[in-house]
Amino acid sequence: MSSADTASDPKPGRRPSKRAEKKSLWQMDLSSIGKKDEAAADEQVEHAPFVATLPGVNLLPQAVRDSVAVSKVRRWFVLGIVLIALVTGALWWLQGSTIAKAESDLAAATAQNTKLRTDLEALGPVKQMYEQITRLQNLVTTTMASQPEAALVIQSLSDAAQRAGGDAIAFTGADITYTGIPAAGDELNICPDPDPFDSDVTIGCLTFNATAETREEVSALLRELEADPLFLGPYVTSTTATEIATGPDGKKTRALVAFSGSAGVSLEALKTKLTPEQIQELLTPPKPEPSATASPAAGGAS
Repeated sequence: MSSADTASDPKPGRRPSKRAEKKSLWQMDLSSIGKKDEAAADEQVEHAPFVATLPGVNLLPQAVRDSVAVSKVRRWFVLGIVLIALVTGALWWLQGSTIAKAESDLAAATAQNTKLRTDLEALGPVKQMYEQITRLQNLVTTTMASQPEAALVIQSLSDAAQRAGGDAIAFTGADITYTGIPAAGDELNICPDPDPFDSDVTIGCLTFNATAETREEVSALLRELEADPLFLGPYVTSTTATEIATGPDGKKTRALVAFSGSAGVSLEALKTKLTPEQIQELLTPPKPEPSATASPAAGGAS
């Protein structure tokens, strides 16, 4: 077969297309302008080859078909429930060790808590004894803190007399009255003081009787007491100059000055010194609160 024959043979199952000859405008039918060439349209449509098949007829009634559909739905529902149960069981099995460990830890913590409560109840009397000892210790500390060093005060008085006149000054009597630390707002110094405007804080008063050979020795003793931080406001309340007989026959005499004085015992004589803050609280007492009856009186005056 030649190539020309092969090119001219149409494909099987398709009609040979007949191309219409191109007509000029003068040869065309004006009434056919705008109309589709039906013959050309039929030539271009391709039809599938015919295949012979057996006809199908469904003779089952509608009720049977509905029952089959319901059975399928039930089967899928049961399968879903089984699948959910399997997944839940698997998750519970995976979490079983964690839950068991948590329960074991909880049981151990509960047992330890019970043991601690039992031990705490057993140590209850010890705690009460410790609190009682602590209260007694605080009481002793507070009491000792407010106690003066009485021996130091007497020794300082004797040393001041020794520096002022040596053996010429002799004490015939000395008395110390301790009043303790004054409370904030109370009188800070109840001892006799030559300076009425002095704001020193005292914890006691010292009074003494002594003799000296001269009045200069008495003045020297006052200066020594004033220089000592243990004493506040020392002064002599009275002096008496006399002549006393000396010697075996009593014909010799010597001058003798008998005097008495006092001084305040300062905070330096405490066994436990106060802090600057505590001293400042004593010097600046709290302001008194206004009375309730002052407001109506003020209102009536206005």
